[in-house]
Amino acid sequence: MERDARSGKIVVVSHCILNVHSLEDGLSMYPGLEEEVVKLLIEKGVGIYQIPCPEMSIMGIFRLPMPKEPYEHPKIRERYRELAMDIVKHLVWFKKKGYEIKAVLGAEGSPTCGISRVGKWKDPIKKGRFPDDVIFVEGMGVFMEELKKLLDEEGIYPQWVGIPGKSIRSRDPSSFENTLDKLSKILDE
Repeated sequence: MERDARSGKIVVVSHCILNVHSLEDGLSMYPGLEEEVVKLLIEKGVGIYQIPCPEMSIMGIFRLPMPKEPYEHPKIRERYRELAMDIVKHLVWFKKKGYEIKAVLGAEGSPTCGISRVGKWKDPIKKGRFPDDVIFVEGMGVFMEELKKLLDEEGIYPQWVGIPGKSIRSRDPSSFENTLDKLSKILDE
């Protein structure tokens, strides 16, 4: 491989971080993309691999915000595994070329793309309305679970970083800055 200016580092990014228009109504804090995250990725000189929005692929653009439970249906999980297989195929090519998959950035709190926290119904029987009747609990979103399984099978072990969105930040205001600090350290390794 001929050397050039490439860093050899790639970050896999949830669609909504690079395009807030894929979010459900009322959830965006930015006009177009999550500016601080993208600025950090540019400063660190990494390539960006954008994941297609898994929720849009199943529920479309006019969907309502929901917690994780509706996305755990076996047919949805199967569709997400197929979507993840396409992504992993590309990431395997990058690995074979000698590039490093440094991190996967998920949308923290998302039922599909959360990394360490997801929304669940407070009362799974009554359910209710989002966000009033939802709590955020430890766990990974359905799509990210499938992506992680496939990456593990291929021996690709990136760092997993959840970028807190509006719902998480409103409950934990320092979470975003702490996450950016963590991501910066990962990208410096």
